[in-house]
Amino acid sequence: MPRVDRSPRPWSRSLPATACLACLFAAPGAAADPPAPTKIGAFVTSLSDISESQRRFDITFWVWLLSPADIGAVDPAKTLEITNAATAERQYAVTTATPGGRYSQIKFRASVRAPLDVTRFPFDRHTLEVHLEDAERDLRQLELVPDAPPGGRAPLAVSQDLDPPDWTIGRLELTVERHVEPTTFGDPTQTGDSSYARAVLHIDIARRHSLRILLTLLLGTFMSAVVAFFAVLLPIQQSPPRYTLLSSALFVCIANRLLVDTRLPGGSTLGLLDQMQLLTIVGLLLLTGASLLLTNLAEKSIPPARATRISQRLGFAWIAALVAIEVVLVLVHRA
Repeated sequence: MPRVDRSPRPWSRSLPATACLACLFAAPGAAADPPAPTKIGAFVTSLSDISESQRRFDITFWVWLLSPADIGAVDPAKTLEITNAATAERQYAVTTATPGGRYSQIKFRASVRAPLDVTRFPFDRHTLEVHLEDAERDLRQLELVPDAPPGGRAPLAVSQDLDPPDWTIGRLELTVERHVEPTTFGDPTQTGDSSYARAVLHIDIARRHSLRILLTLLLGTFMSAVVAFFAVLLPIQQSPPRYTLLSSALFVCIANRLLVDTRLPGGSTLGLLDQMQLLTIVGLLLLTGASLLLTNLAEKSIPPARATRISQRLGFAWIAALVAIEVVLVLVHRA
C-alpha cells in the first residue's frame, strides 16, 4: 500500500539545531539513550459508511498521548498521522504540560482504506484497522506503548451511542508494532532502514440481517429458477412458451448477476453470491439442453406424453438438487 507523504519526517526538523550538530559529530558507534515510552489510547465516537465496493470506511475518533517531558520542541498533537487513510481531517489538537508529562489530545475524522474480504458476504466478519504513526519521530525519538487508564479500562474504547448500520461491534484492541520503511529519507545518521512505532486500532465487526440481505440481492436468481421449473412442467408439445420461459429465466439470472456486481468489488476469489449465481446459470443451461433433447426425441422416437412425464420428473429433480446445493453453500459460509 503506498505511503502517505513523509516530507516532514527528517529528524532535523524535530530537534534544535544544536542537537542536530551534536548528533552529526558524535563518535561513531556511540549508542543513543532509548526514548522514554509515550502512552497512547483512543476513543471511537463514529463508525459509518463501511463500503464493500470501495473497500474503505469512515471513522471519527479521539487519540490521547502522554509523552515524557523531555520530548523536545515537537508537539505530538500536530505530528501524529493516519498512514492508511484515503482522506483525513484533524478536527482538534492540543498539548498540555502536566506533572506526569505532556498530555496531548487529537480528534480525527478520516476515510480509511480496508482490505475487506467479501468471500463470505453477506455472512462476513471483518477487522477494521487504523494505523497511527508520528510524522517526524522514528524509533530513535519515539516509542509507543498502549495506555492503561485507571480502573482497568482498555486503551481502546467506543462510544455507547455508536451503532453502525447493519453491523455489530465485537472485540476492540490497540496494539503497537515496529514498522520498517526501506529508505533512510536522506538522513545522514541513518545507516539502515527507517523504523517507526505504529499504533494499530483493531475493531471487529459482524454483519447484521445477513439472510435478509441474501434474499434481497438474489431475489432475481431465485425467481428465475422457479420460472424455469414451471417451464419444464408444460407439455412437451408447447415448445414456444417453454423456451420463452427458459430464456427469460436465464436473462433474469444474468441481470441479477450484474446487480450484485455493483454491490461488491471485483476479486479473484468466488464468494458465496458468485457460487450461488453461477450454479443457477449452469443449472439453467443444463435444464434447457435437456428440454431440447426431449423435444427432439418426442418428434422422432418416444411418445409426447412420455416425454412430458420425463420432463416433469427432471424438473422436480433439478429444483430439489439446486435448492439442496445452495442451502449447503449458505450453511458452509455462515458457519
